[in-house]
Amino acid sequence: MTEANQNIKTMPSSAYLIVNSQVFPLERELVNIGRKLDNHIVIQDSRVSRNHAQLRLMNGQFVLLDLNSTGGTFVNEQRVTKSVLYSGDSISLAGVLMKFVQDAPRMISKAMDRTGPLTPLKFEEPPTQVQKKD
Repeated sequence: MTEANQNIKTMPSSAYLIVNSQVFPLERELVNIGRKLDNHIVIQDSRVSRNHAQLRLMNGQFVLLDLNSTGGTFVNEQRVTKSVLYSGDSISLAGVLMKFVQDAPRMISKAMDRTGPLTPLKFEEPPTQVQKKD
């Protein structure tokens, strides 16, 4: 099996970027981001480099790579050249903010189906009380 076929097999479910209230589903193993019109995600902002960053699917996770951009790539306010992304991570490309979001894997959501409501605890002794000294 080729590496590309392995990546397709382990493609994360429902991963996407939110940029200026616009949602970009991540359905490829390689996503180019920048100002140039041939990028997969085009950001029309002069602060963003023509070929600013790239998302790559590696071992079932998206990794953000800076492509030697002028303004830098940041994940959760830390400058990065390469960073594994986790759901909820804030990304900044030279000041242009975006959010990486990924739904929980199916095996976790199936486990959640087996959970039930919390039952109240029953105390055999009354709870401890604190009294003020006079």
